[in-house]
Amino acid sequence: MNKNRIATVAIAALTAVSALVATAPAQAADFSVSADKTQNLAVAGDTVTVTALNIPAGEGIYLRLCAGTLADAAKGRPADCVGMDKTVWASTDPASLAQHASDATKPLQVPVVAQFTSGSNTIDCTKVACGIHVRRDHMGGATDFTLDRFIPVTFGAAAVVVAPKPVVKKPVARKPVAKKVVKKKVVRKN
Repeated sequence: MNKNRIATVAIAALTAVSALVATAPAQAADFSVSADKTQNLAVAGDTVTVTALNIPAGEGIYLRLCAGTLADAAKGRPADCVGMDKTVWASTDPASLAQHASDATKPLQVPVVAQFTSGSNTIDCTKVACGIHVRRDHMGGATDFTLDRFIPVTFGAAAVVVAPKPVVKKPVARKPVAKKVVKKKVVRKN
């Protein structure tokens, strides 16, 4: 086998291994997240309390609602997510905490809505699968997938306000009331 062919095979093998690593990111074994509620969330907007356990010291995470499933998240980070205004940044790093990151060792309030826009895509989580995506923050998170987690959520049906039917009372037929005429007797005193 010539050197060019060996090099081509080696590059192809490395590319395949790189693709496998990118599609099946390593995860921090002790790090975990849990949510207080994940089903029948309010369509107009809700808050999910997420607790992160064993986040490594000096590291931070982003938490935000994204379109996708657990299987999708296992292949790579979601692309369609809410904007930064609804993204929670939490950290254990004192420098990040000084920059207004939430304390990642405490329960985190994550705002969620059933419909949002991501770029030019309108996402409706009542029609497509969605979840809260957790990933390493900007302080090393571009290539670090060890803290990536996905919590599937569902939204309940929109509350339908039904106006009560008016109650129509039928008039009750009444018997005519006989009027008594009382005559007063006037007595004159002379």
